[in-house]
Amino acid sequence: MKNAAYYQAYLSHNQISRRRLLRSFFTVNEGRTTEEHISRPPFAAREDLFSAACNGCGKCVSVCPHRLIHLVKQQAILEIDYAPCHLCGKCAEVCPTHALHPNFSADTRLRPKFSSTCLIKQHQTCTDCQTACPQQAISPELIVNKECCNGCGECKIACFTSAITLK
Repeated sequence: MKNAAYYQAYLSHNQISRRRLLRSFFTVNEGRTTEEHISRPPFAAREDLFSAACNGCGKCVSVCPHRLIHLVKQQAILEIDYAPCHLCGKCAEVCPTHALHPNFSADTRLRPKFSSTCLIKQHQTCTDCQTACPQQAISPELIVNKECCNGCGECKIACFTSAITLK
């Protein structure tokens, strides 16, 4: 559950309008009802295996340096809202059930989606997401190389118009 410290950290990293802040309170859990929208931490097992193995112990939550991992219905989820995931692997190191394991892919399986508020889509110049991407997975035409992208969220955090969501 998100608390005051979460929102304070979020606001310290993002400039946000009052309307958007209030909207976020009412849309936090949208899109989490189907498996395709569940965001798992990096180093996660395949979804069916992860769901069976994760017991909701919360050890991954406690070691995440940016507090990006949360428990929802006793399952670990990843929420990249105010800081990127650096794929440090601490979550995988402490997972007692191996739902997260260093031998699994260091990939969150999230990929950027660009909304109509993106400056490039509005025919303006901006390279913030491309420059921030450590994998250089975003082309100038906003085509994401899904093989190179690891879902770290650097692009989302770098976008000052909040035009990027991770799906």
